[in-house]
Amino acid sequence: MEKLEILLKGLSDENPNVRKASAIALGELHSREAIKPLIKLLADKHWQVREVVVHALGKIGVDEAVEVLIKLLNVEKGDVRKAILDEVSSRGDEKNEEVKAILPGSGEKKRGDESWQVRKTAALVLSNMKPELTIEPLMQAMGMENINIKVASIAGLGNLMALKSEDMLISALSDENWQVKKASATALGKIKSTKAVKPLIAALSDSKFSVRIEALIALNHIKSPESILTMIHTLLNDENDDVRKTAAIALGNTKSEEAVAPLIKALLDITWQVRKAAATSLGNLKSELAIDPLIQCFADENEEVRVAASMAYMRIIG
Repeated sequence: MEKLEILLKGLSDENPNVRKASAIALGELHSREAIKPLIKLLADKHWQVREVVVHALGKIGVDEAVEVLIKLLNVEKGDVRKAILDEVSSRGDEKNEEVKAILPGSGEKKRGDESWQVRKTAALVLSNMKPELTIEPLMQAMGMENINIKVASIAGLGNLMALKSEDMLISALSDENWQVKKASATALGKIKSTKAVKPLIAALSDSKFSVRIEALIALNHIKSPESILTMIHTLLNDENDDVRKTAAIALGNTKSEEAVAPLIKALLDITWQVRKAAATSLGNLKSELAIDPLIQCFADENEEVRVAASMAYMRIIG
């Protein structure tokens, strides 16, 4: 049986995980033969299946898919731009609790209706297919005085990974409002802007700890060697526990030997969450230099630190 035939058949499998995987694979194939079967699957009772179908249609990228995705937004044609802007600028968690994209049949309990997930995905896909609908209006909205509108527009540009907005987002890191700076750091991380590395490093000195955290997360996404020394300084010197913890996590993702000694030092941090993050990161780096310091942590007063150190030790030795 040919691959295409197998995947088309998989769209009607009784198990939603098979339907989901088949839809993803058909999107990767960019198969026009899959358009009608995929559109039919937008009526699937599982939102996770509908969500990947939207992505698949976006990858195939035909005009027929555009019309179908617009219908998912449940708006009149003249309100399409506004609906897309609303969806791509929303975080989603204000509409519902955080959910896992795990389907029934894989051991997870069924969750509530998550149709907003599908609408947001449709909006993001439409934005990539028709950027004139959203990116320009969002960039214009960044110039408005209303902070809520400005932050929402920045969030939308980040969700769209709109590289065209990179320079504006970098400039916004110097905004007077901390919420704007925080949102800009988040967006630049999603875009993985290498141009933003130095401004994000500068943001690690911001007076607001939440801005510093988002800057660290963004640098973690970008993974520039240029940021390692500053992240080390933040780990060892920042006054905020959550900032130090975030720095420890980020350093564990750098795969840099330079991070080993500072992370070993952070195993003695006064805050157990920082010690736990440092232990986990040392396990990620798999440096034998961390073996004895991790063994010392087996006697830590906090159980979560002891467990993290034990797991890290086992990762290093093999």
